[in-house]
Amino acid sequence: MSLPAPVSTPSPSATSAPQAGRGLLFWSVCTLLVFYAIYPASNWLAARQPRRYDFLTPWDALIPLMPEFIWVYFSFFIFILLPIWLVDRRDIPLLGKRQVVATVLCGLVFVLFPANLAFARVVPEAEPYRSIFTLMLALDQPHNLLPSLHIVYTVATGCALVRAQWALGRRWLCAALLLWAVAIAASTMLVHQHHVLDVVAAVALVAVLTLLIRPPRVV
Repeated sequence: MSLPAPVSTPSPSATSAPQAGRGLLFWSVCTLLVFYAIYPASNWLAARQPRRYDFLTPWDALIPLMPEFIWVYFSFFIFILLPIWLVDRRDIPLLGKRQVVATVLCGLVFVLFPANLAFARVVPEAEPYRSIFTLMLALDQPHNLLPSLHIVYTVATGCALVRAQWALGRRWLCAALLLWAVAIAASTMLVHQHHVLDVVAAVALVAVLTLLIRPPRVV
């Protein structure tokens, strides 16, 4: 039976938090620059194309609108900051590269295959959801759907978090992170921002990029 590590020994994640924070900031800026260069333009182009696609499954018609899940949907912005504390600084560039490449690839798909949102864009009656949904629907056109960038960033971040924490033996934390990521994925559909295939395509894209963009081999 292996002995537990001494309490006084700091974990790699804890000791590298400042460096990880700087690395995450750099790659976050890179991702944001690519995102804002591609996302609005692709949505503008999609809105003006005569042909758009319906990426639907029979399950989409069964998904109800649950405005309360908007808080889970917005918790995404906290989730993607967790690598500052929970991922070793050496793994941050790997996460950043995957997110930048994913953003570019998603942008190409958005332009080549602009989508239609199958859900009616309903604004809930109750506050604060009425104000939140009114603003959200006004800012975002419903065409950049497949793959969902919301899910791409969530899954890529979640994989980096689980990989780092699993190596430290924190199985309970990995389970909590996994549940949080699944809840975010569900929320994108329950607030009628995405369809089932949007989520599936995002997960598949991250899986492919995880295989292609790997840590350098140690000689």
